[in-house]
Amino acid sequence: MQILILYGNTFNINAKELADKAVELGHKVSAGRISDLSSFVSKKESRFWLGREDVTDTDICFVRSFGPGSCEQLTRRISMIEHMEFSGIRVVNSCYAFRRARDKYATQCMLSKAGLPTVETYTTEDLDKAYEWSKNLREFVYKPILGSMGRGSIKFEDPDLAYNAWKMLNRLSQPILIQRFIENPGRDIRVFIIGDEAVGAVFKYPCTGMWKTNVAQGGTMKKKPVPQEYIKLAIRATNVLGLDYAGVDIIESDEGPIILEVNGSPGWQALKESTGVDIAEKIIRYTTESLGI
Repeated sequence: MQILILYGNTFNINAKELADKAVELGHKVSAGRISDLSSFVSKKESRFWLGREDVTDTDICFVRSFGPGSCEQLTRRISMIEHMEFSGIRVVNSCYAFRRARDKYATQCMLSKAGLPTVETYTTEDLDKAYEWSKNLREFVYKPILGSMGRGSIKFEDPDLAYNAWKMLNRLSQPILIQRFIENPGRDIRVFIIGDEAVGAVFKYPCTGMWKTNVAQGGTMKKKPVPQEYIKLAIRATNVLGLDYAGVDIIESDEGPIILEVNGSPGWQALKESTGVDIAEKIIRYTTESLGI
C-alpha cells in the first residue's frame, strides 16, 4: 500500500514514527512538507507530486499539519487535500474534520451543537467589546484561535492588562478568543481516541506554580484509571468532529466534565511512554483495516 505523510516545516518524531511503522508493516512510504505538494486537475485526470515524485497513486495520506503560510497558501493546501479526497485517496484526518479541530472556535461550535459540555467562549475583533466581556469574568484565558501545545494561551484576572495585550494582537490582525477559566483539581485528562476506541487515557499535571498541563509546557502525564464517563465523552467528541483519531482534553470541574480541546493532530510521545501503547502502529492498522486491507 502506498502511504503519504504530510507535515508542516518539521519532520517531527510523531510523523517519523508513522513513517517508520508503516514501512515496518510492509507499506511504501513517501513523506514531505505539505508546501512541497503540487497538483493538476482537468476533466480527464487528477495528479499530485511531492517535490518531483509523482504520488498520484497514494492510497492513504496522513495530514499532520497544514503548515505555516499566508491565507492564500493555506487556502490552496486545504483545497488540495480536499482534491485528494475527491480523487479517491483516503485522507487521515479528513480535510475539513482536521480544519475544524485545528480551529478552536469551530471546535466549540460543533461540540456545543451536539450538546457536549464545552468551555464558554467569546470571540471578537473589537477591542472594546472584548474588554467589556472580560469584565464579567473573575478569571479568563485568551487563546490563539489556531494555537497548539498551550503556546500563546494567557490567563488574566485584570481586564486592563488583557486589553493592553489585545491591542498588540489587534495590530497583528489577530482575532480575540476568550474562555472562562475553569478551576480543576490540579490536573486535566487526555484521552487518545482511534476510531471508536480509547487506546490510552492519562492524567496531565502541570509544573509547580503553573496552570498549563501541556507536556510542551513542562507538564507530565501519569497513567491512572480514568472514569468511563470521560472515555465515552472523548469518543463522542471525536465522532462529532468526524476525526479518525484525536487527543481529547477534558477537565474535571464542579459542573462535571468539560471538554477543553480536541486535537486532530495530537502528539503521543508522553502518552506512549506512560501507557506503553504503540500509538503509531494502532493508527496505521486502523486506517488500513478501514480500507479492507
